[in-house]
Amino acid sequence: MPSSMPANPARWVLQPAQVLPSWQVIAANDATDSANPMHDDATARQLGFAGGLVPGVTLYGYLTHPLIALFGVAFLHQGSFEARFRRPVYAGETLTTYVRVSACDNATYTFELALKNAAGEACVVGRADFPGPLRELPTRTNSVPLPAVRRPATPEALGSNPQLGTLHEIFTAAQSAVLLRGMGEDLALYQSVVHPAWLLRQANMVIDSNVAVGPWIHVASEIQHFGVVQLNEPYTVHGRVVGLSVRKNHDYADFEVTIATTRPVMWVLHRAIYRLGAALEACG
Repeated sequence: MPSSMPANPARWVLQPAQVLPSWQVIAANDATDSANPMHDDATARQLGFAGGLVPGVTLYGYLTHPLIALFGVAFLHQGSFEARFRRPVYAGETLTTYVRVSACDNATYTFELALKNAAGEACVVGRADFPGPLRELPTRTNSVPLPAVRRPATPEALGSNPQLGTLHEIFTAAQSAVLLRGMGEDLALYQSVVHPAWLLRQANMVIDSNVAVGPWIHVASEIQHFGVVQLNEPYTVHGRVVGLSVRKNHDYADFEVTIATTRPVMWVLHRAIYRLGAALEACG
């Protein structure tokens, strides 16, 4: 069952249709060194974009800010999040969060979410719940060695062995300081715990470490929080392929990812276009 991190209903007095204070940030492409060339200006332009794409995991991180500002670390123990990436975002764009209470009952809240550009267009849309729906903690899987050679990004290779090799990682305080500075993030709790944008990035990293993908596009994620990773604390990233499909000539894959310390702290269902069709449409 989810972590028993206590809630404090008296602190969170929200009404239906209430809009949380917005947060504005200048987008930064913090993945120019990524294995995914979609974040590289030259490659992205060849595919019809204006430049390298700001990662979806970073956009998700921006959109968490109003919720973490309100609920604090409790959201990282009990909150859930769904995000769909609808429009490309480029470095230097001004983004503004929009978070509206769509339902509330007995200190249980559902939020409508959007991350909008300067033109008012929603680049990311989604929903969040606090506390999130009751979900069993993911079963801890045994560590699987990373492959000596990454498998090709084909339906046959992904479908023949769904299990991905395990990452063993530590995120240091020095690395966190760089991430927070780049994101314009100043919430005090991140002086001791890992930002959820970095944890969601692990889904990208476990894919990159196992699959020889070319340019690929992150289109959506579902996230359930069960706890936090402390800075300098070892954690593991377990992944597996749970779905393959074709839409508009693009190949999609769904990856289930669990991040754990001594216990699971985040569950993710990560959807990506892993093989682009001849006619690319922005963000699928």
